[in-house]
Amino acid sequence: MTKQEIKNLKYDVALELLKEISQKLENKEISIDDLTDQVQLANQLADHCKGKLKATEDEIKKIIQTDAPD
Repeated sequence: MTKQEIKNLKYDVALELLKEISQKLENKEISIDDLTDQVQLANQLADHCKGKLKATEDEIKKIIQTDAPD
């Protein structure tokens, strides 16, 4: 999965992919040959999810501040 594809993922989809990788790691279903790639992908997905959460939090703060009476 490319960085651009990850960037275009919705939060829920990215989180689900991250959970799948995590489960595979816990169950030792990932071969040594694929381990590095899967950990790297998981890291990119986690960063993407964190970014989405931060952006949403910032937007909500703006809305609350805008709607607050002076």
